[in-house]
Amino acid sequence: MTSAASGPPGVVRILWQLVTGQRTVEHSGALLNAFLALPAPLRDGVRWLLRPKRRFLLGRLRALSHDRVLSGPFAGMQLPGLPVAPELLGTYERELNAVVHELASRPLRTLVNVGARYGYYAVGMARLMPAVTVKAYEWSDEARAQLASAVSANGVQDRVTVAGYCDSAHLAADLDSGGGVLIVCDIDGGETTLLDPRQVRALTSATILVECHGPAESPTEAVMVHRFLPTHDVRRIGVEARVLSQLPAGVAEPWRTRMPRTLEALMQEHRTPPQSWLLLTPRG
Repeated sequence: MTSAASGPPGVVRILWQLVTGQRTVEHSGALLNAFLALPAPLRDGVRWLLRPKRRFLLGRLRALSHDRVLSGPFAGMQLPGLPVAPELLGTYERELNAVVHELASRPLRTLVNVGARYGYYAVGMARLMPAVTVKAYEWSDEARAQLASAVSANGVQDRVTVAGYCDSAHLAADLDSGGGVLIVCDIDGGETTLLDPRQVRALTSATILVECHGPAESPTEAVMVHRFLPTHDVRRIGVEARVLSQLPAGVAEPWRTRMPRTLEALMQEHRTPPQSWLLLTPRG
């Protein structure tokens, strides 16, 4: 095999650098994008190669849980496909647990989930809020197929509609039905283009939960605050570290006592400040 310094560009070179240890594991940027472009079986093989203890423990957790969320507001939700450990444990974006419960108590009628990925929020909120109808947008064909499987596996296909790419016209049509709308948006910087009340006037009366990314990716937080502060109450939720004690009692036994460090590592989402979330609640 050609050395990393003179090897072929792209995926082959990145894989060789990872295997030989000549490149540190990154959690964003070109390496992550190239890795995500690999077919799912190859991605899983790379994960086994790099982190065998974590992959073993994830397999045991999947077997013990039968691929259902073990804790948190979406406990009991079925996760078909290959669920990631934080989602399975119920600690995924645990900073938002209280916000999710709060939103579930509000008189909402419609959820528009842009960047729905595999359906953690689209399906989870549909189960938590049986009176709400959901429009779930996901541009990735692979993720959208798993999203559709999650909708079916959880029996919410009568209230969850799966769609592809969402632009301003799609969003305006979804918000045309009036008030009582919640938007959950996570599109890695695209929020600054999509969530613009100058283009979609109905955004001024919608409740919005948006994931914001740091200056290296986009100035989402500053832009959202500037745009929505005149019409919305703004609440910022920051990133928190993950520790084993955050798992509820009885979750992930016996592995929390047998492999505590590996389990804690599985909980990590590798989010770094200034990443945050904003809950934008319309006044009145």
